[in-house]
Amino acid sequence: MSSSSTLCSILGISSAERVQAHYEGARTHLFNSNEHLRQSSHEQKLYAKYVAANEPAGPTIYSSKGEHFTEVCPSLKRFIDNELKLDLKYFGYMEYAYGLEEHRQLFRKIVIRDHQLEDDLIQPDFFEVGCFMNSTRLAMYDLGRVILKELNEKQSTRQPVVLSFEPGWDYAGVFESLQMKVLHLPLTPKAEFKPDLDEWSKFLKEQKVDQIDLIIINTQHNPTPVSTRWFQTRPFGKQFNCNAMGIAAISSSPQLIAKLNELYWNHNYINGCVNAEIICQWLRNHQQEADQFIVDNGLELFRKKDFVRRFMEKELGYPSRSICTGSCTSYVIFEAPLVYLEDSTKKNSEIAEQFSDDLYFATGVLLSGEFVSRSNVAAFVRIHLGSDPANIEEMMRRFKAAGLNYHMKKKFDVSKILEETITTKLLKMVHH
Repeated sequence: MSSSSTLCSILGISSAERVQAHYEGARTHLFNSNEHLRQSSHEQKLYAKYVAANEPAGPTIYSSKGEHFTEVCPSLKRFIDNELKLDLKYFGYMEYAYGLEEHRQLFRKIVIRDHQLEDDLIQPDFFEVGCFMNSTRLAMYDLGRVILKELNEKQSTRQPVVLSFEPGWDYAGVFESLQMKVLHLPLTPKAEFKPDLDEWSKFLKEQKVDQIDLIIINTQHNPTPVSTRWFQTRPFGKQFNCNAMGIAAISSSPQLIAKLNELYWNHNYINGCVNAEIICQWLRNHQQEADQFIVDNGLELFRKKDFVRRFMEKELGYPSRSICTGSCTSYVIFEAPLVYLEDSTKKNSEIAEQFSDDLYFATGVLLSGEFVSRSNVAAFVRIHLGSDPANIEEMMRRFKAAGLNYHMKKKFDVSKILEETITTKLLKMVHH
């Protein structure tokens, strides 16, 4: 894969330096010296064990949730370094969880423009856009609380039902914490992860659900309302590779946004106004560059996915049906090798987690872990392709060097890998 793409020239930093910057970013976010604290992070527990073994395959490449340590939009980074000026008014308490008027109006214009919404769809009583200054996961959590509140007001004892897809993002983690029932429509390899309406119809009949309270469609191109209670999130952190900013556009009805704001006050501190102003100030002054980055980044991801697919098929023995690149995502999911799939004592989600963990100790590439391997539809793991192209090539090189192959005869011998490394470490200490 060529390293001459637009994103590789970010701020004049060489590809090799950016790979090192990724390693440093991974260390910064995964290291936790307190054993008790890291018990609640699967990735930090794995990392501690890997580091204790002297990083046998090299520095950790963190490629699971969507890490962007080096790929922030160049125009945004230059703006922050050289142009940003913040008025004092952005440093005070926030009154509204869904943003200042000036920020909301800017996001509203962008959403209407990008989705080409007609006038009849954006009437003031039916359409509004908020500037949310936190994780969209929290906004979804509040949406679940709105549903529960409405049921309580009706004195209903019915358990609310959420309908989503599997494999997919961890929506269950949000809504099951509210004691809501989450059903997953299966997306399977045999149907190339496309909807199978007959299978879905059979699944829903088996569930015997009287009413569905929330349907989740993870799509990036349709913010139009389908019912009175509708809700769309657009995280700018993901779009411009600056997840730490925590800024998103929330499109919904003004009535629902008002309810969400009321609930947010009850359990959270409204902050992030400075980050919102940074994003908005940049978009006001550099909209064309922001738009171009979205195009360039999409093309870059297409090239990365094509490279990974071809490499895994040619060098790692993977059949095409066992790799899914998707058309509008920065992730690739691929199946665990056959030797892992043959383990009849484990669920698919457990197989995926074991393979992901074993692969990390064998290669130093940290994939989905337990965060997105809960699906029982198929034993697939997820790899994020947002980092430097040279980093992607290094991942594939490590996979091949470790012996990863769809038809590999044995599972990775993790205990042997870790034992050999510890023995080598002790011998070095003796000789010194």
